[in-house]
Amino acid sequence: MCKNTNILKIMLGLVKYVDVDEIEDLPKVRVKNIEEFLEAHKILGKHVICRYRDNNECIFFFVDNGVIFYIPSEGFKTLEDMVEAKSLGLNAKEYYEYLHFGDIEEYKKYKNSGFESIEEYKKAKELGFIGGLKKLEKEGIAKKIDDKYIIEYLYYGILEEHIFSRDVDLYKFAMSKGFKNFEELANALKLGFGDANEYRDAIKRGFKDAYEYNDALSRGFKTAEEYRIARAVGVSSKKELEEYLKLKKICENFRLETFEEGYLLKILTNLNIDEEITLNKLYNTLKEKERLMKIKKDMLNKLSNSTSPPWYSTKFTTTDDLENYLENSEIISYLGEYLKEKKVFKRIYPPKPSRRMVIIDAISVLNNPHNISEQAISNLIKKIKNAGFKNIIVVMDTATYYKIKEKEICKILLKECEMKVLNSKNDAYRLIIEYIKNFGALVISNASFKDYIMETSDHDLPYKDIKNYIIPFIIENGEINLDIELLRKLYTEVVTKRIEKIKSNVVA
Repeated sequence: MCKNTNILKIMLGLVKYVDVDEIEDLPKVRVKNIEEFLEAHKILGKHVICRYRDNNECIFFFVDNGVIFYIPSEGFKTLEDMVEAKSLGLNAKEYYEYLHFGDIEEYKKYKNSGFESIEEYKKAKELGFIGGLKKLEKEGIAKKIDDKYIIEYLYYGILEEHIFSRDVDLYKFAMSKGFKNFEELANALKLGFGDANEYRDAIKRGFKDAYEYNDALSRGFKTAEEYRIARAVGVSSKKELEEYLKLKKICENFRLETFEEGYLLKILTNLNIDEEITLNKLYNTLKEKERLMKIKKDMLNKLSNSTSPPWYSTKFTTTDDLENYLENSEIISYLGEYLKEKKVFKRIYPPKPSRRMVIIDAISVLNNPHNISEQAISNLIKKIKNAGFKNIIVVMDTATYYKIKEKEICKILLKECEMKVLNSKNDAYRLIIEYIKNFGALVISNASFKDYIMETSDHDLPYKDIKNYIIPFIIENGEINLDIELLRKLYTEVVTKRIEKIKSNVVA
């Protein structure tokens, strides 16, 4: 433009617009440009500029001596808009788009961005996607080759590669993959995720990246904790981890040194009452398990190029080792007896009277330890032992343990009984039920095992059977009182049923 833009704006500031519906049929002169138009308007002493629009055109004009002097509007609403637009190098369409931004550089970014609308661009900017590709390149997430950006990520465990040219491509990719904003996308890509649902699911489950997440799911693991435990102990699948944890719990509960002992205990507890298994069959079953576990471990070591030892520890080298264990292990004697002459183990329930257990549910008994004295605990243990029960096991959760660990009560229990502390109340009651189920243990407790069974439903012993083994108690004047005769009676009834069963089998 020839004249200074500011001068033109000053000149236009003195002009008033009049919109007209029709124009007289007068001679028309099209002025060369807006500068000449405004100069003529000024020299001729005009103060009004008319605007006229019909189906064909829109013009700005003024009349002098019966002649119409005009310039086309070119789509502008006012001459001020035209002056401003031309100073920015914009046409009318571009100018009115530019007004949505108010910043020419921002508008140029929009024009070069490839977005289909201003609304879409503004949304992308609000969500952080404008300049996103450069940010990803700076963080090492995107790799730039020529004018393209390449990003790799895992999708359902498969390595994908996506090529982006502009931020609009990144924005549309993110929206199609379910990401809320650029920050979430960047965080996901940094961890190797290209899908929002996978990323959120992995974060929720505690996985550190897409590679760990996909490897875990492919092996059947549901949480990062499961996966990391498995990696730490050298377990290759969820199924194997479940077996590891079950055997580990058996070993912890019964203080066994090796997993092979835990597996032996599992085999014996799964025998039907009065079922027998020969020494050779038992030994071969244990060694077959050992062989299979070694094959799994060798395969895992080969895949991971490592030489870590197997988690499945063993104890029995020969049948003599196993036989000696069956004869002398206290925990095995709770389950039945080994008949040396026949070289068979026989499952018996309930066990011999000398082996019968009594469980003290410390969660119930010590619910409020401040109301119970050390003497009351000593008296309770004495009552149980005087009734002929030598094997007393105290079961509690960690919450109960921390209530008493600094007290004399704890020292008495540790000295006189076998104490088992489990992480939670559920774990503690699960163990108590296992003692009832497998060893015929009697339980001193006021707990509602019925409610527990309804909540967990993860064992096969119904409440009507469990309640036959529960001896309730009351606390009076600081003493724990229970019906010792009921304790003896319950045991006698179970033994009687056992004898009757043996007799019926003999008669049959």
